[in-house]
Order: sequence, then structure tokens, then C-alpha cells
Amino acid sequence: MKTALKIALPALLVLAMLLTGCNDESEPEFTRLVINPQCGVVPLEIEGYATASGGNESGDPTGGNNNLEIDWKFGDGSTSNTSLTYHIFDEPGIYTVEVTAKDPDGKIASITMPVTVRADTLTVQAESNFHGELINPGDEGVVATGQSVFFGLVASACEIDPDEDDNYRSLSYDWSMNDGTGTHFYTRNPVYSFPVAGSYEVSVAVTLPGLAATRHSTLQFTVVDP
Repeated sequence: MKTALKIALPALLVLAMLLTGCNDESEPEFTRLVINPQCGVVPLEIEGYATASGGNESGDPTGGNNNLEIDWKFGDGSTSNTSLTYHIFDEPGIYTVEVTAKDPDGKIASITMPVTVRADTLTVQAESNFHGELINPGDEGVVATGQSVFFGLVASACEIDPDEDDNYRSLSYDWSMNDGTGTHFYTRNPVYSFPVAGSYEVSVAVTLPGLAATRHSTLQFTVVDP
């Protein structure tokens, strides 16, 4: 008889939990959020997975989210209401993906994660001290022969933060002065003085070896005798 009671009591406890739920006073909270990938080129398909617990978890106490409602907002007007979801971004931009968990009592928790959708694998923009910083690329710069021109560029990719100098170590560069001297530079920030007056188009080819991606940017110069 004692053995039968030992077996029956756990079964009764589980039955009571199924009937009444785990109705506690806690707030829902997310225990896991995965979005893969978080950065890519348009059209970008992502896979999202979210789990949450807490709040009034009435329903199956062994379930992943029990009775919590999971809702996704992808930042482009699209939504989903499943724990595991898929979505395609059709336009470049930085999107804030928001996931909300709501229990039967209306208590809510939310969590966000950014997704970057790029128009291209790698973008580069050449600049010099005669063209301003990051403005009007391609505008002509007037410089005197023998005057030092300081070159630079900004690159951006999923693997590269344009504001982090260390990220540029993964890139290779080929600057061509295109002024008839055959001068090339293979660094990010070369310095050069045009020896002869004329109009020149300085070009740079930037390669991201890991993706075998090469992109180009140019600057126009008018070189005059002082």
C-alpha cells in the first residue's frame, strides 16, 4: 500500500500542475535568442529562434515556452508568431528585430537584436586632404606639383567595422596614381606628390581576401604648376 501511494503522489502532482498551471507572480523573460546571420547581402534570409520562461506558464509545464505567446517584429513591417522563424529582408538597411513574450495574464517581456542588410559584400570610398573627409567623393581637387597629397579610404563589410582601424588589416590595397609614372602604393594611407601638371584619376582597388571581393574607388585631381 505504501508503494502504491509513493507512485500515486507524483502522478497526482503532475496532474495538478497540468490543470492549474504554474501561475506565479514572476515576469516572463527570454532565456535564448538566436538570429543567424546578423549581417549579409540583400536579399538576406535569416533564421530566428527564441525561448522564454517565467510569468504565468499555464499549460504543459515541460514545454519549451509553455503557454507564452512569442511574437516577432522584423523592423520592415513583417511579423511572425512562432519560436522558430524565417524571414527574408529585401532592402538594405539596419533593422531592429524585436521579439515579445506574453503570458496568459498579459505580462510581457521583449528583447531586440540588430540585423544589418548590405547592398554589397564590400564598399570602399577613397578620400584625400583635397577632397574633404567622406564628402563629395569624386569632386576634383586642385593641387600644385610637388605638394603632398594624403590619401585614405573607408571600407565597410560584415567583417569590417569602418570605424575600427584594426579591421583594415584584413584588406589589401593597390593605389595607382595614373599620372604616367607607373607609381603604385600598397598601403591604406599613402602620401604622394604629383611631379607634372595635368589632370589625373587616382584609383584604388581594395580586396577582402576571405571573400575574394575587390572593389574600386577613384579621385579626380587637377595638378597645376605653383
